[in-house]
Amino acid sequence: MAKRKPKNTQGASSDGFWATHKKQAKLSFQELLRRPLGNLLTLAVIAMSLTLPSSMYLVGKNLTIVASKWQAPSQVSLYLQQEVAESKVQALKSELEGWKEIDAVQYISPQEGLKELSEHSGFEQALTLLDSNPLPAVLIVSPKTEWQSTDQVNQLVSRLKQQSYVNEVRLDDDWLARLDAIEHVAVVVATTLAVLMFVAVFLIVGNTLRFNVLEQKDEIQVMKLVGATNTFILRPYLYTGMWFGLLGGFVAWLLTAIITITLNGAVDNVAVLYDSVFRLIGLTWDESLLLLMLSSFLGLLAARISVLRHLKEIEPV
Repeated sequence: MAKRKPKNTQGASSDGFWATHKKQAKLSFQELLRRPLGNLLTLAVIAMSLTLPSSMYLVGKNLTIVASKWQAPSQVSLYLQQEVAESKVQALKSELEGWKEIDAVQYISPQEGLKELSEHSGFEQALTLLDSNPLPAVLIVSPKTEWQSTDQVNQLVSRLKQQSYVNEVRLDDDWLARLDAIEHVAVVVATTLAVLMFVAVFLIVGNTLRFNVLEQKDEIQVMKLVGATNTFILRPYLYTGMWFGLLGGFVAWLLTAIITITLNGAVDNVAVLYDSVFRLIGLTWDESLLLLMLSSFLGLLAARISVLRHLKEIEPV
């Protein structure tokens, strides 16, 4: 009698495959809940390790946004030669105001400069001992909005240096250089911390699962006696590593959001002092998803490397 061939073999096998993985993922999560204290401590360490680089990433991200709003300095200072007649200074001022690149020109006379210096420096008495005013006349040039790019401002500076009676031209870009340096430091620190903390997460998950394997050594030996392969035994540990990474990444995302909201109050106070409106930008949905995926991948990778190595060392007696 001929044997009847089973129908939908491929579909049954596929359903069995996904059902098995779903069951093992659920059992791995339930196993985490059976030992809440130890696993909570592990998750806390993982979350802290991921929160630090994500917070530093936000610092670098917001600094980049701030720097992008001020790509070029807004003023150029012209220090004129000593003892230049005020009529010549006014003529130069009128000429510069006619340039298409310049929006406004402010004239600060030597007397006004000395008065401002005495009011803000605290050396009023010392300045009265001077025989003559050592300060030169100054013209503050403000480029137009459409001429605020770095290259255009540099061209304007070169042209201003060629004007008569101009002794020195100073571009007010020191603060931009400092901001760029701070931004670079923040990016380097964030990258370094990210690498170190990701390695820490890898080691934490791998070490935790290594202890789990040693605790279940007898069960693993019995499973190997009945024919279980290392890949079959490894699968629940892979899901455990994934849960560690995923839950740790979610807590890290939550802590990062709390830190962002908390710091926004302090940032608002600083922005008010500079007559500005600025709020910290937190992690976007894409960045949040990337954090969860990366943490889950680290958990999976740590579980595979650490557990598989120890499974190969355990042999049935």
